[in-house]
This record gives sequence, C-alpha cells and structure tokens, in this order.
Amino acid sequence: MQFFRELQLSFRFYWNALRFIERHHLWYLLILPAIFNLILAVLIGILVWNSSSVLVQWIIQHFEFEKGDSNLVNFIEKLLLIGVRTAIVFLYLKIYRYAILIFFAPFMAYISGKVQSIAAPGDKVFCMSGFLADCTRGMRIAFKNFFIELLITVSVLFFSLLIGWLLPIAPLAILVIESYFFGYAMLDYRNEYYDIPQDLSHKIITEHPGLTIGNGLFFNFSLLVPLIGILFAPVIALIAAGLSVNYVEKRKEILCPSNQSTLSMVKS
Repeated sequence: MQFFRELQLSFRFYWNALRFIERHHLWYLLILPAIFNLILAVLIGILVWNSSSVLVQWIIQHFEFEKGDSNLVNFIEKLLLIGVRTAIVFLYLKIYRYAILIFFAPFMAYISGKVQSIAAPGDKVFCMSGFLADCTRGMRIAFKNFFIELLITVSVLFFSLLIGWLLPIAPLAILVIESYFFGYAMLDYRNEYYDIPQDLSHKIITEHPGLTIGNGLFFNFSLLVPLIGILFAPVIALIAAGLSVNYVEKRKEILCPSNQSTLSMVKS
C-alpha cells in the first residue's frame, strides 16, 4: 500500500512543482534547459531518421529475392523501416535520458540547489566547490546507472525470448526499469545538495520505490506530449523529485519523532 501511495504522490508533485515554479517566479529555470533539450532532441531525431534508413537498406541488400518480386521487396522494406525505426527510437530515447543526466548535470545541480534553498531556506550556503562536486557526482551516477540499466534490460529481453510467456510483459518491465533509474537520479540530486553520502542517499531512495518509479514513470509519459514534454519535462521532474522527498521525510519525522529527516540532520 505504501508503494501505491507514494506512486500517486510522485504524480501529484509534478503539479506541485509547477505551482512551486509559479509561486516563486522560477520560470526562467525552464528556458535555458529547454533550448538545450530542443537542440538535443533535433540531433537525436536526425540520427534516428538517417541511421534507420541506412540500416534498412543494408538489410534489404543482404536479402535475396527473385526477380519480379518488387512488390514483396517494397512491402518488406516498409515493414522493416517501421520496425527498425521504432526500435531505434526507443534506443535513442534511452540515450536521450542519460544525455540529459550527463551533459545537463551542471543545470540539474544548480536548479536542484535553487529549489532546495527556497524550500528549506538557511539549511545550506552555496559554494562553488560543493556545486562542482554535485555536478561530478550526478555524472558518475548517470554513467553507473546507464550500464546497470542496460545490463538489466538486455537480461529481460534475453529471458523473454527464451521464455515465451514473459514476452508480453517485457515492455512493461523495461518501462519500470527505465523509470526507476531516471527517478533515482532525480532524487539523488536533492540528496547530494545536502551532502548526503551516496550510500545513505541510496538507502533513502530505495526506501521510497514508489516515489522513485513514479517520478520516472511520469517523466516517460510526459515525453509523449509533443514538444512540451521534451522541452520542460526534465526540469519539472527534477523539482518534483526534490519536493516529494522533502514532503515524505518531513511527514515521517512528524509521525515518528525518533526518525530524524535529512533536513534535520543538516540543521544539526
């Protein structure tokens, strides 16, 4: 039950993130990342279109068809183009997610710090060395999570091909895996702002799988919204993640005073 409550909570905090941005006049935080997101999306779109066409032509050239089977060749080419282009889109979406986490780490660290300084004012003073450490930590976690997620995804696909009844649920499993690792990175930005060690941050995040998966899941759904999702979803996901963890930890401390939240640990 806690998992589903936190899942619902993570969805709700996307709306809360928008209200937070409006209340504190932080719309400018969306502009620069949106420009870079647009450039990145266009580059990935060009790569998808060109690489899929080249790959399909290569496959067609290595098939042997009888002369006069032009209709069959055209049908197979169109079918392959749809299948290959769909597969490459999913591959590049995975790359897009991690490109955001790796190349946009300075933006993410700054935005997370700005939001937390407003949400919990006075808990931490900005310093350049801490900011740079936050950036490098975000990049390290992104690289590590990318290889772990890739390994798990390949394993899911491999076992799905071996065990037929797993094949229908493989896409859902991959979606949950992708959502977890993206949400993990979003939540860790909040923790790294408070200088929480990675092992403790990992413990905090794994204690709230509903928040983690929900944050990444809503982000993935947001990408389906034409243009707006690609431009603004990453920043909104980051803000929603930080605010949701603050809420859950404060609530836990109120319900059980012996459980000290990370915000209290910083103050002490």
